Amino acid sequence: MILFTAFQATGLVEQSVLEGVKNETTNGNDFQGSGYISLAIVYVCATIANVLAPAFVFIFGAPVSMFIGASTYFFYVFSFLLPMTWSFYLTSILLGFGAAILWTAEGAYLAANSDEHTTSRNTGIFSALFQSSLLGGNLYVYLSLKADVITRSTRYPLFTVFSVVCAIALAIYAYIIWRWLIERRQQQLQLEPVKRKTALSFSQTFFQTVYATCIGHSIKYGNTRKRLIGLHGVLLGIGEIVGGGLFGFVTKPKTSSQCALVILIGFFLQIVFYYSAWINFPADAPARETNTESYFQFSSSSSQIIAFVGSFVVGLGDSALNTQLFSVLASRFKNTSASAFALFQLVQERIPTVFILRNHELCQQKIIVLSQEVPAAATD
Repeated sequence: MILFTAFQATGLVEQSVLEGVKNETTNGNDFQGSGYISLAIVYVCATIANVLAPAFVFIFGAPVSMFIGASTYFFYVFSFLLPMTWSFYLTSILLGFGAAILWTAEGAYLAANSDEHTTSRNTGIFSALFQSSLLGGNLYVYLSLKADVITRSTRYPLFTVFSVVCAIALAIYAYIIWRWLIERRQQQLQLEPVKRKTALSFSQTFFQTVYATCIGHSIKYGNTRKRLIGLHGVLLGIGEIVGGGLFGFVTKPKTSSQCALVILIGFFLQIVFYYSAWINFPADAPARETNTESYFQFSSSSSQIIAFVGSFVVGLGDSALNTQLFSVLASRFKNTSASAFALFQLVQERIPTVFILRNHELCQQKIIVLSQEVPAAATD
């Protein structure tokens, strides 16, 4: 939770931050990095690393692997303090490999400390903590960004705080290693392979990156539009948390028909979100600052209401789909979950790479792709 408090906020705001960096000069070199390309690199490297991640965790152990994987998140966030094109893309490569290792290791650690009676409870707690990480970092972004351009004077304190938060997370992982070494002396720790939440990647790529960038590019939202990216992240996190509690703890679907109903609800919520994005943002919003009118000519206040209601709705829909994904993979692949989740990650993460790199596409073209992919993913 602590690590992703910094990282998830970074992911939402990074494209807008880098647009401000391009107006600066660092060490005599003009910065030419792109948040979209960075994410594509992360997905490519994560796809490759997923093949090797289960073996890596088996050799080094889950606690050590978690620390190594989390370290790459720290380096990535820290790179925004002194942004250089080569270092930014290098940390993106490291992050791709580290993310695959971290998620596989966290799943292994979770499985090793759960049994058939506590698996559902522990995965539910894990999911809730992960989604709550959207709140703190994005609330800080909302409160700290007050201008239409993110300058160096704003970026330094923002990413200093995020780097410190990541360092605190690394200290906690180091403590886990220490506890693990003590336990190994007392007993033979038998690790069961991993449970891992992997989301519908097309959808998450859109609402965590493209949608946030559209908000930051909408000139009619005023000079404080960059801070609204943080508000989007907060409302997204609230939707994820409410949905996780509602679909994971309150309703507790057990039969296949109950699970199918939850998936159907999640599908319709996401379709509502995509339609609202279609009519609310101009076509060129993902690529540049724009004052072009949207499909319907909403006022600034009306457009913001639609945008942020959509943030909550997509979080709710995403959690509906993901809670059922947890349940299916945890129950059907109990003994081989590391390999199952690594394979699932490999398939899911190779697809968004193309989606991200096609940032020249209009907003509506991206939504058309998503409206075709989400029903297919929901019925898998």
